[in-house]
Amino acid sequence: MRAAPALCCLVLLLLSGCAGLKSREWTHSREPNPRKEDQLLVADTKFCEDKIGPQLEGAEREKALADCLRRLGWQRKDD
Repeated sequence: MRAAPALCCLVLLLLSGCAGLKSREWTHSREPNPRKEDQLLVADTKFCEDKIGPQLEGAEREKALADCLRRLGWQRKDD
């Protein structure tokens, strides 16, 4: 029963829209399921951040991250 409060908090977080905020900005044409798309974006973002490394900062880092995500099949929704 100790897991119940943690589970409730997780559900509230998911329902509030805080989880997967980046997925509102990016879309992947090969993943039609929004939940799986969110999970894929988290994994691909981590992959790209690990690949970029800590040397880039600010606008250069954001550009490198966006380029990496595009190579993995992601597109900005506003494009």
